[in-house]
Amino acid sequence: MNRLKKPISFETTFGTYVVDEQLGEGGAGRVYGGVDGESAPIAVKVLVEDRATTDKRRRFRNEIAFLQRNKHRNIVTVLDHGVARVGAAVGPFYIMRRYDTSLRDLMRGGIAPNDALAIFSQMLDGVEAAHLQGVVHRDLKPENVLYDRGSNTFAIADFGTARFTEDLLVTTVETAPAQRLANFQYAAPEQRVSGQTVGVPADIYALGLMLNELFTTAVPAGTEYRQIGHVAKEHDFLDAIVARMIRQAPGDRPATVADVKGLIQHQRSEAVTLQRLSKIADTVVGVAEIDEPLALTPPKLIDFDWDRGYLTLTLDRAVTPEWIEALQQLGHLTYVVGKDPRAFTFRGNQAFVGAAEHEVQSVIDNFKTWLPGATTNLKNRLEAATRKREADERNELRREREEEERRLRVKRSIKL
Repeated sequence: MNRLKKPISFETTFGTYVVDEQLGEGGAGRVYGGVDGESAPIAVKVLVEDRATTDKRRRFRNEIAFLQRNKHRNIVTVLDHGVARVGAAVGPFYIMRRYDTSLRDLMRGGIAPNDALAIFSQMLDGVEAAHLQGVVHRDLKPENVLYDRGSNTFAIADFGTARFTEDLLVTTVETAPAQRLANFQYAAPEQRVSGQTVGVPADIYALGLMLNELFTTAVPAGTEYRQIGHVAKEHDFLDAIVARMIRQAPGDRPATVADVKGLIQHQRSEAVTLQRLSKIADTVVGVAEIDEPLALTPPKLIDFDWDRGYLTLTLDRAVTPEWIEALQQLGHLTYVVGKDPRAFTFRGNQAFVGAAEHEVQSVIDNFKTWLPGATTNLKNRLEAATRKREADERNELRREREEEERRLRVKRSIKL
């Protein structure tokens, strides 16, 4: 930003705005920073008079009309507008809230992988809101995504090259086929060739490039580009989505922003594996793995006692109710009559059962043969329960996704 030698005053029917710095400049306009009549920070975008062709004037007019009625938090909103007739800045202008910085500046400072997807989600919401109003941006790039720290809000800005198709706009401007609109680095293939239709797929393409850049700081160009999985393994499910968003043919990309959101939700639900601390070796394992020691290594009989017709068996570690249940449900066992697993009671690492003197050796021998079987049975039961839980979770996700798709279909089909 550059400080102005002399402040510039912009007058409208509703207020006076004074700017004292230039925030940026494009092919046909400048953006200034200053304050309104109540000293609140604002930004002023001016279409410079000596560069304003008839086409650019119409586009600026459409941009004002769209942003003035916009209420979405992820798109900048016009607060006021007018035409400057005197001073250093001459031409039509509009007033918008002052944002702290741009996505480009945040990228230069570095964005944590865990923050990148949340940022991209706001970008998707803003672009989707524009598309649903019949507006295709066609010049999406990090410089045109503004950020307000206080509200942690990202907003899409600079619709000066947008294609407006909504009937309520002031006028519709058709672009000459040979006119280049987008920043070359983020331009979709169809924007680089004369005579091609430039619509929603071009915005999807630019969003795909920026999604990759948010994580890797690299804009994909050709094959073998730096992928998200290379720098953020837990987000590598996004690489397949980026690849679809930046396909050469517009028809091969996701058709809408809603489709992109659906892909992210679907891929993330499949890719994210819940992890927990393993009780076995203090290592992180997937939820599908069995981490119950008694399901992997059978307990061992290490001691016994017999006193007045009561046998006490001591194991090398305490057993759980689940292991006891697995033991009691074993079939095809050899046991002394009346001394099957259900006759035993357990407390901690000890098992108790009534036994006559002549039965003690046989009861101990049988009990020892049951231990591996109980462990195997417990493992099978835990694996079956895990498979059922995962299947239930997948089915629930599918039901939720289908319900959300139905809700979106209704919202798109009903007109108020």
